[in-house]
Amino acid sequence: MAEGDVLLAPFMAEIPPAHRELVGVLPVSDVNAATLDVLRAGPPGLQGRRTIAGLMLVDPFLRLRDVTLALSAAGVAAVANYPTVQLIDGETARVFDSAGAGVAREIAVLAAFREAGFETVAFAASLDSARAMLRHRPSRLVLHPGLALADWRERAASSLAIAHMIPILRDQGDTPLLVYRPHGFGHELDQAEALADGLAWIAD
Repeated sequence: MAEGDVLLAPFMAEIPPAHRELVGVLPVSDVNAATLDVLRAGPPGLQGRRTIAGLMLVDPFLRLRDVTLALSAAGVAAVANYPTVQLIDGETARVFDSAGAGVAREIAVLAAFREAGFETVAFAASLDSARAMLRHRPSRLVLHPGLALADWRERAASSLAIAHMIPILRDQGDTPLLVYRPHGFGHELDQAEALADGLAWIAD
């Protein structure tokens, strides 16, 4: 996330690297239960590094008060919308939104965490969602290039879109902009990373 920060996402231990980004769009794991179970067992030993809780914010069973109490008890003061539902697009995305389980819900819940006094780290996979996230003043905005598709040209196009977003978002304020490198992306993201303020990645 940033030097010294760790995104706590214990669900990843059970998911093959190539499938991790799909957790936000398929019901293959109880992401929030995994995170909260780790925190209830005691804050993870991260050698003094700051912990950011990765939460699936569109989970219909997520109760804000319960989660904020659990995070506070564990000494965790930051939340990220990871995994994100934003990797769904087109008609499917509209169906999710109409059911209250889409991007609008994700943004609203992240904003609610900020209003509750938590630092928020916002993942955004499109220019529209990035702009919407910035309206709620996250501490950092992490630009997500999407799924690492087998065709390198698709990955290159996604990476270029991220690179083009960065100067546009610079005009929206001074929120630090990071680029997320999912499993399967390589040098395609180099241009975007050079324009950004930092890099986020999965450290296995």
